[in-house]
Formats: sequence, C-alpha cells, structure tokens
Amino acid sequence: MSTSEYQDRYSSRLWQREVCERLIAGHGTIEVEFFDEGASRRRRWSNRPEAARLLEALADPDRGFDAIVVGEYERAFCGRQFDELVPLLRAAGVQVWLPEVGGRVDLDDGEHRRLMTFLGAQSEREVIRARNRALAAMKAQAELGRYLGGRPPYGYMLVDGGPHPRRADARWGRRARKLAPDPRTAGHVRWMFARRLSGVSVAGIARELNERGVPCPSAADRERNRHRSGVGWSVQSVQTILENPRYTGRQVWNRVANDRDEVDLRTGRSGQVPNLPQDWAISLEVVHTPLVSMRDFTAVQKVRARRPNGDGGERRYLLSGLVVCEVCGRRMDAHWVHGRPGYRCRHGYSSARPRPVDGPKPVYWREDHLLERVAVALPGSAVVHAAAAAPVRDVGARVVCERGSVRVCGNRFDEVGMPSQA
Repeated sequence: MSTSEYQDRYSSRLWQREVCERLIAGHGTIEVEFFDEGASRRRRWSNRPEAARLLEALADPDRGFDAIVVGEYERAFCGRQFDELVPLLRAAGVQVWLPEVGGRVDLDDGEHRRLMTFLGAQSEREVIRARNRALAAMKAQAELGRYLGGRPPYGYMLVDGGPHPRRADARWGRRARKLAPDPRTAGHVRWMFARRLSGVSVAGIARELNERGVPCPSAADRERNRHRSGVGWSVQSVQTILENPRYTGRQVWNRVANDRDEVDLRTGRSGQVPNLPQDWAISLEVVHTPLVSMRDFTAVQKVRARRPNGDGGERRYLLSGLVVCEVCGRRMDAHWVHGRPGYRCRHGYSSARPRPVDGPKPVYWREDHLLERVAVALPGSAVVHAAAAAPVRDVGARVVCERGSVRVCGNRFDEVGMPSQA
C-alpha cells in the first residue's frame, strides 16, 4: 500500500492475500509474503524495501518458492516495470501469477505481454491523473493561504486555525492549523536576518549561532527531525532559512518537488528537487505573523558578504554564487589570490581529502577574465566588463566554467560557448 497514514494495513493486506489464495487454489500455497507499506508504485522495485528483499531472494536457489503471486497488478507494477523484471524472472526460473490473466503469465505469449504493457500504462496513467488533480487543488489552497501540512519552518509552531474548511472534517471535530511564531526560536530567525542585512556572511552567522549554543532546527524539534543529526548549525541550514519566503507571513507551496522514483532506503525519504520560483504557489495575502518584512527579505537575497583584506579593505566578488564548475556541478569558491578576486573549484577535494592521481584538476578563473567573456555573451555585447555581473544575477543565470571554456546559461540568454585560455 502506498501510504501508511491513510490506509489500514490489516484490511489492505487481507484482501490482497485472499485474491492470491483464490488464484492459486489447487496449484500451491503461499510460503512467504512481501508487503511494502508506504512505498509508491512509481518507485523501482530496488527502491521498495520489501520488493528489494524479493529481488535478493530471486538470486537464492534455496529461496523456497517458484512463483510470485500478485493480488493486484497496479500494486506491484507501474509503466515498464514488469518488462524490466522479465530477464530476472527468466534467469531465476520463477513464474508470475496474476488475477488479470487468470493464472500464470506466459512470458512468451504475445497477448500476455501486450496485456502487461496495457496494464502498466493504465497504472501509470492513474497515478498521473491523481497527482495532477491533487497538485491543482493544493496550489489553489496555498494561494488562499491554507496551511498544507509538513514540518513548520524553524521559528514557527502550529496552532489552532479554527474549524476545518471541509464540512465533513469539521463535523468529525477536526480543526484547521496555521503557523504562529514560536517564542523559543522566532527571535533567532529575526536575528539571522538582521545579521545578514548588516553584511555578515552566512558562514559567520552559523558560527555565531554555534558559539552561542543556539539549538539548530533538528535539535529544537527532534520529533519531526529524527532523520537529522541535530549536532549544530551548518551554512546550508542558515541559507535555507534566509531563502524561505514564508517568513514574510505568506503561505508558499511547491518550492521543492519530491522525486518519487528515487528514495533513500536508509531513511525511507524521497529525493527532492528544487522548483523554479515561477512554479511556486504563494498566498495572495499575509496569512500568519511575519518574522521579517518583505523589504528586508528582498534585501537579504541581494546581500553578498565582503571579506576584509589584511590592510583593512574589503574583498568584493561580483560573481559570487553565480559561477558553476562544468566538471562536477559545484558552485565555485570565491578565491582571492595575487591581490585580485577569482573563482576556483577543487571538486570536493581538500587537504583533508586529497585529490587522487587520476582525479580532475582544479578549475580556476580570474574574475576580470570571466567578466570579459560574460560581457560578450550578453545581448548587445556593449556592457562594460565590470557591470556584466548585474544582468546575470538579475535573471538568475549561471556562469559555467571549465579549464578552457566559459558559457552563460540563463532564462534570457541562449547558451553561449566561449573558448579561451584561463
């Protein structure tokens, strides 16, 4: 069954087992069960705990069974998953029995294979239709300001939001919920935004929080963050808070999409992919108490920390956060050398983790050389080199670098390649 919160395990398992027992009556008995709970049909078998255990059993000649019996096709397969399993079944000499064919599936029968293809497409279509309807409804609800569930952001807690908007739920006594400032943590969020506005780096904010002994999000709410370590603040945790528009008092939904096809078997959590801002659903009105004004939130997104020089001056990096390594996909580090700004990527290697002999060499570019090539890529190519960073940042573009070439990728720019020597 795909969910554990909205389905009854006992009844779901029972009716599927009854179907299987009727199907094989007079032919054999059920020797072992593989019942996945909370695993979407869209996940590959290798990403479902019980299905993965079944795959491991196929390789064991002493597994104790010679056929797989499925109570309902859609519970087991989606899209082309059955076709992916066929080679393994052939190699292991294991049959598949389905109620849709009234017994054993003949893998060499063209009619059976066509039926499997049709059922797989039907299963996938059912998921897509249900998903699109749910997403459309959630988008409309988010724009109206309704809280749609999930962990409250650090600095907020959940409080009673009045009667449930659905009449049936309201009759059952269910209540709506909404966000309200958490007196234990809301002040830390306001402090982070204030520090960032004063020009302190994200790393500096994380360091100060740890020095002050402020509990990080996973430590402050262990019940909802049991999958996290809770050891302290990181740059990423501070950055996530500073980039979250829900602190302005508006409800925001669909910032991240769950990749249902990939899952961490250790935690059981789906992979996540960030969505573009134009795909977010934002409430039309302020629906909960803001912890930062819209003006300050917008200003924080434009802050770039300045690093002091030895002579008391400041180091400025015009392309900070915009330069990406073509080799490994990481953002390149701002790097000051020989009295001028530049950007480098060591592909995750450091003094603590040395680069292997056959590993990719570091990529380094001087900022002035990058600005020259970015200016050429901009529409009209009449931009002064030093001012080339502004339009790149405004449209959310990225400067992608290799050791010998640079290209600019973004919403208003076509991808432009510019071979040169670093």
